[in-house]
Amino acid sequence: MADYKFGVNEPPHKRWPVAWYNPMVLARSALEVLSTDHFIRNFDRRELFSGDFAVIDQSLNSRGGDYWWDFLSDTGDGGNASYTVARAILSPSLTAGAAAGVNPDTAGGFPAGQMLVLGGDLAYPGAGTEEYQYRFIEMWEAAKPTEQKPEITVASIPQNHDWFDNISSFSRHFVGNYDNHFLRASTPQNRSYFAARLPHGWWILGLDFALVGDIDREQYETFLRLIAHPAGNHPVRIQPGDNVILLYPEPYWTRPLGDSADAGYPKRYQRLEAALVAADVKIRIRLAGDLHHYVREQAGSGAELDYEDALITCGSGGAFLHPTHARRVVATKVLDRIHDSGAMTPDLEKRVRVGIGAAEELRANQRKYTQKACYPGRRISRGLCKWNLTALFKPASLSGIFADVVEGNLWQRTLRRLAELLSAFRKGNAMFPILLGALYLVAACCNSVVLSKAADLGGFEAAGQFAQTTFPSFLLLWVKALFFSPLALGAHTMLLGVYFLVAREDGPAASVCGVAFGLLHIVAAAALFWKVNQFGLAPLSMGLLIFASGAVVGGLLFGVYFAVLSRLGWLANNAFSPLAHEGYKGFLRFRIDAQGALHGFMIGTDTVPKRWIPNPNGKRPLWVEKPGQKPPKWKMRDSFTLQR
Repeated sequence: MADYKFGVNEPPHKRWPVAWYNPMVLARSALEVLSTDHFIRNFDRRELFSGDFAVIDQSLNSRGGDYWWDFLSDTGDGGNASYTVARAILSPSLTAGAAAGVNPDTAGGFPAGQMLVLGGDLAYPGAGTEEYQYRFIEMWEAAKPTEQKPEITVASIPQNHDWFDNISSFSRHFVGNYDNHFLRASTPQNRSYFAARLPHGWWILGLDFALVGDIDREQYETFLRLIAHPAGNHPVRIQPGDNVILLYPEPYWTRPLGDSADAGYPKRYQRLEAALVAADVKIRIRLAGDLHHYVREQAGSGAELDYEDALITCGSGGAFLHPTHARRVVATKVLDRIHDSGAMTPDLEKRVRVGIGAAEELRANQRKYTQKACYPGRRISRGLCKWNLTALFKPASLSGIFADVVEGNLWQRTLRRLAELLSAFRKGNAMFPILLGALYLVAACCNSVVLSKAADLGGFEAAGQFAQTTFPSFLLLWVKALFFSPLALGAHTMLLGVYFLVAREDGPAASVCGVAFGLLHIVAAAALFWKVNQFGLAPLSMGLLIFASGAVVGGLLFGVYFAVLSRLGWLANNAFSPLAHEGYKGFLRFRIDAQGALHGFMIGTDTVPKRWIPNPNGKRPLWVEKPGQKPPKWKMRDSFTLQR
């Protein structure tokens, strides 16, 4: 991006969150998804990795009997949140009290992790070199203490946004262990996926779905070789009885059970899970980011498995917040193991499925997951929905506009502030209502020509005669005119298309609601034109008033739509992205104790600082909170233990 500013003089509050409904961001994201999807279909970069697969062996690296490691995902958005989380993770020690409802015995000091596992979506909105540098790399470099802690090992998988440049930037920072990688840490993985061996028989398998919702054939066979008998080319392999954490780029369990896999052809990751279970390997945690909140669901025995396991979503690393009360988040998840006797070959007969199911009809080979914790809580999540009413009118950010001292006289300072404010609106969601106002104006201009000719009038000049018509009668004329005005019809069709695309993530019911709200825009455009005609304005003034009114009314309609549907639990992704909420951020810190038990701690803060100044002692972390700013209050929001 040409207007990105890099380096030590660009503090976190100047690095504004992504405005996801800015038309330029929407257009760019759509183009990158389409182009990358087309490229992967013909040239899957995952198939180009060569050489022996490198297992990251951390099994002998425990300190004093304990091994600590961190998980973080979905960072690289707004600077305030991304820098706050990075500073906490890289701190040599972190003190966190226990939040309400969490066992206080597990709170206290948390030593720094020896390994950092990243779950993807490391830079938004795309994954170009500028975004990685501006939103991710520089935030972590600035947060790194001058007093360097012992070298950490970093392992990572890409999510969809990392794939927008065909994982070129991701590979440059994480694939291959050489100088000037991320934090100049040890990055031993040689694929976009990895396997890490931890102490006491714990493993992490990091999977890469690219943009196709599944692992590729080579990745599948690589992981199968880790459990093969004999071990083949790998000096270490996963043993029967070992515990595995499967790191996914997305929480597939928030989709219907089966994840749309066809009968007779299960997805490869479902076959991999079945192969692990068949080899007497215990899948203890399915872990993912992608949804920007924290949710832990846990199950006991069932489906012929006699151990506890958990589904954990933790995408709280710095990106905008997602709701925890959404329907697909709170829906009951089940696991089953099915044998498909209709499969063509034996390798396709078994699959493990986890997803949304009918828990009240659990079969003998199924097990039910119960939600144990979420952050933020559902009540808070529901309460945030109302802010959608005004979210589309917000500038990109106000944090950095009035934070710094500006030199010059009053006139110069005023012009500088005004220029920054205009830039904030230009880069924010406020451009979306402006686009809506333009669409309203196009519809009004085009339909006025049709209506005027039909009435043998002269355009806007004589259109005031329509004010004599009742609105229901005028609305009927307006709808009829749409079919004689391709541009006006196209403007309304575009609005219907936007609503449909926003709602389709939640299926037919939400899509119908979306189309219904889209139809309201037709009524609103007609009402504005009909009402403005009563004022007897000049054509230019009439057009400007329709444009301005269309921006306000159109933005409010979208705001009401997002607020209502998100409150009902729909639009888990699209309705919260306009909020760009910087709070409720955190990460997972894990400990494997001397007995081999895994302890998990979700450490989060409700708020993050909004103003930063250079560190007065001249050391790093590079920035500290500006006086008067409250520091983040790190608390343990959840804790759990899985015995070996």
